[in-house]
Amino acid sequence: MDKMKMESQNMTEQNVEKIAALFPNCITETKDEHGKPKKAVNFELLRQMLSDEVIDGDEAYELTWVGKKASIVEANKPIRKTLRPCKKESVNWDNTGNLYIEGDNLEVLKLMQESYLGKIKMIFIDPPYNTGNDFVYPDSFIMNSDEYDEGIGYFNEDGNVNYDRENSAAAGKYHSDWCSMMYSRLLLARNLLSDDGMIFISIDYNETAALKLIMDEVFGSDNYQREIIWRIGWLSGYKTVAPNFIRNHDTILFYSKNASKMKFIKKYLTNDTFKPLVKKEPKITAKMAELGLDKSSQQELLEYINHGNRPEKYPIEDTWNSNEYDDLNSIAIVSFSGEKISKILGIDQDFKGQKSVAMLKRILMSSTENEDIVLDFFSGTASTAHAVMSLNVEDGGNRKFIMVQLPEPCKEDSEAYKAGYKTISDIGKERIRRVAKRIADDNPSARFDGGFRVLKLDDTNMKDVYYAADEYDQGMLKGLESNIKDDRTDLDLLFGCLLEWGLPLSLPYTSEQIDGCTVHTYNGGDLIACFNQNVPESVIKIIAKRQPLRVVFRDSSFMNSPAKINIGEIFKLMAPDTRIKVI
Repeated sequence: MDKMKMESQNMTEQNVEKIAALFPNCITETKDEHGKPKKAVNFELLRQMLSDEVIDGDEAYELTWVGKKASIVEANKPIRKTLRPCKKESVNWDNTGNLYIEGDNLEVLKLMQESYLGKIKMIFIDPPYNTGNDFVYPDSFIMNSDEYDEGIGYFNEDGNVNYDRENSAAAGKYHSDWCSMMYSRLLLARNLLSDDGMIFISIDYNETAALKLIMDEVFGSDNYQREIIWRIGWLSGYKTVAPNFIRNHDTILFYSKNASKMKFIKKYLTNDTFKPLVKKEPKITAKMAELGLDKSSQQELLEYINHGNRPEKYPIEDTWNSNEYDDLNSIAIVSFSGEKISKILGIDQDFKGQKSVAMLKRILMSSTENEDIVLDFFSGTASTAHAVMSLNVEDGGNRKFIMVQLPEPCKEDSEAYKAGYKTISDIGKERIRRVAKRIADDNPSARFDGGFRVLKLDDTNMKDVYYAADEYDQGMLKGLESNIKDDRTDLDLLFGCLLEWGLPLSLPYTSEQIDGCTVHTYNGGDLIACFNQNVPESVIKIIAKRQPLRVVFRDSSFMNSPAKINIGEIFKLMAPDTRIKVI
């Protein structure tokens, strides 16, 4: 019977095992901080294995910055954290397949590694732009310990994160901090994408070049699909001032996980979209006249526009305009306007930089289908969730979303704060609630998932032990009769087990009383858990008779060691394939 670790996976160990499978001669042994042997990589030999010439010297073509190696170590380092369910802030908890996760996305991505490995079809993120004033996540690995302790502006006098910290362009680590913040998260995010998955990242001119190099390194240059120009000004009326120019566009970098397996879903003009286009676009009318076509020959013109005269049957253009005719095949230049979140929430505040739902829907159309999972780990005001629900109603899909957002405080003088929204995540959750209700009201016969389970990042469910055995007194030992923190519920423990065992967090479950014990059955038997003290043998036999794939008890569920051995014997007899663990 194994003991549950209750921490995220050690990605370094997993990566060493992957290298060992490919290059066993490059694996050696070293000792960890406790003097125990562990596997290690002979990097010089690995470098030589990957070269057909004798390696000499230190030169290489690579992107590097201060803190890059530390960000890789941090991405691979396990954490003792968990995700705690929050049913009171959720909508349709029992039946929804959507998730809203509050917490630092670096730690959340670590916790998702087992449950969502290779299961995400599309990632869209709009990370903080490195403008010199926007918040840069205060990751401890991008600073040395003295800098971190002193705060250098990352923390205010109360010890809380200073979200108004200025990342001045004159600072020595202006670019390095941002690159480190992104690099570690992208390493983890790539693991979550399916082989045919895609990722879209919105960025402005400050870090476009750096992000392109990072993405080439993390995803491979062969998986670069295209640069999408996203027009943020012109029709929308939103422009920002940049040196010497008025900036009216951002960039969306589009990469695949595996280019040979990616399925980009093309969209062609139909008569329904073509008719209003002809009326408003004089160039189309001129082209018809040039070809000797009139309005009576729409189908011929459609064929010309959609396929041209080329055998590959690509469209004649690769631009589209989500503001008017969401009608052409691929995505390159995007103009947008749309409903502002301030209108949705009923507050008078300008949320600059909010993403166009029309633009996001177009990306979703191109990259996802019916049951796909969509992840946004810089979700902000939850525009991506809005787009997923809206598109599902339009095309009958059943896409699921996972939103991840740091509970970043709203400024106290903002209209959002005055209206009761204390954090950005509060805004995101309320937007999803309101949009889902409106969609349901406008489409009473439509079936779509407008709910979401709220989970919040927190410290481990297990008590920490800091003392050596001879340092404990009687009072301290009494407090450790249970190894689980006093404020944790059965539901907290259940979801902690789901993370460790790599089960998705949005599946259905039931709870029932059996002989005075609460028994939780997750997804029909993927996992059965009972966290009562001193579980009677009758309950053990009922659970074993159901032959679940996995079962979890508390360490204190058994009176003594013989009782624990007896449990193992019962499962060997009645459910030999069931895996048993204790917390």
